[in-house]
Formats: sequence, C-alpha cells, structure tokens
Amino acid sequence: MSELLIPGEKVQIDVKEVPYNCLRGKALRDGKHFYQWTAIDECTRMRFVYGFEEHTPENSTKFLKMLLKEFPFKIQTIQTDNGIEFTYKYQSSEVKSPFEIELNKLGINHKLIPPRTPWHNGKVERSHRNDQRYFYEWETFRNIEELNTKLKGHLEWSNNKTMRTLDYKSPMQLLSEKLELKSIH
Repeated sequence: MSELLIPGEKVQIDVKEVPYNCLRGKALRDGKHFYQWTAIDECTRMRFVYGFEEHTPENSTKFLKMLLKEFPFKIQTIQTDNGIEFTYKYQSSEVKSPFEIELNKLGINHKLIPPRTPWHNGKVERSHRNDQRYFYEWETFRNIEELNTKLKGHLEWSNNKTMRTLDYKSPMQLLSEKLELKSIH
C-alpha cells in the first residue's frame, strides 16, 4: 500500500507541456503553448490538474492557491523539481520565487529534489505518463478554456479509477477511508 499514512503529508507538483499535436485552430495558428500543472498526494494518489498558457512562477502560485481549495486536507510538504517556476535556488541564493514566498506564508514545507533526478518525483511523473496515454493521445484543444474543461473530466476519471498500488481502490476511496479513520481517532 502507500508508504505515507496521512493525506497531505507530502504532495508532489510538476509541470507538463501539453503536446503540440493536441493544439487545433487558433491555438495552433498562433503558435501557442499550453502547460499542465499537476499535484499528486503521495498517500492517496489524489490529483489536481490545471492548464495555463505560460510556464511561470506566478502560475505556480496561482495553481497552489487553487490546489489548497481543492484538496480536502492540510498539506504539510510540497515536493518539486528545481525548475524556475518553483525556485530561484540556482539563479540567486537570496531571492525567493513567488511560489516559495507563498509556501512560506502558508507554513508549508518545500522539498526540492536533487537536480536531474526526476525519479524522485516518480508519482507525478508516472501520472504525466498516464495523462499522455489516456488523455493527450485522444484529445485536442482550441484554447486554454477547452483544455481545462476536458482536464476536469479526465481528473474526475483518474481520481476514481482503481489502482493496483492502492489495493484496487481509487484515490477517492482511499481518501474517504483515511478521513473516516481520522475522524474516529
């Protein structure tokens, strides 16, 4: 089963560029790029995803605020790679990114994985591979609104899909069990 016992103990976040061949119409003509931010709770595998047109630290902060409204539990630690959308660690030892400032303000720990080790964020990386296989290989988008509408449906499916790693429970089923146990104790 899951190695972490408490929902929110650690949440992995990463960004995936939406494949260019998924763009249609004006988005394609204008040479747009779309990016999918993904958060996955290590305990329950519950996910939250959202698309943005720009790959920026400000969008990481917007995503974080949305995530906190979506996840029904307190997040203790967020783990990310060292991308500039999350940290300025390799640009400046003194300047914090907007994402890091927001995490500090909220009292959420920020764990950075070692450089060039995506396997340390394996759960979110795996979820991106699943998104590619079960979503992006079948869908196209004319604009960011259409991407987010379709992502919402895909998210509902993925949070309710049973997983072998969760003893054939879905993330939502496991979350429900964990929250029920917490209320008993």
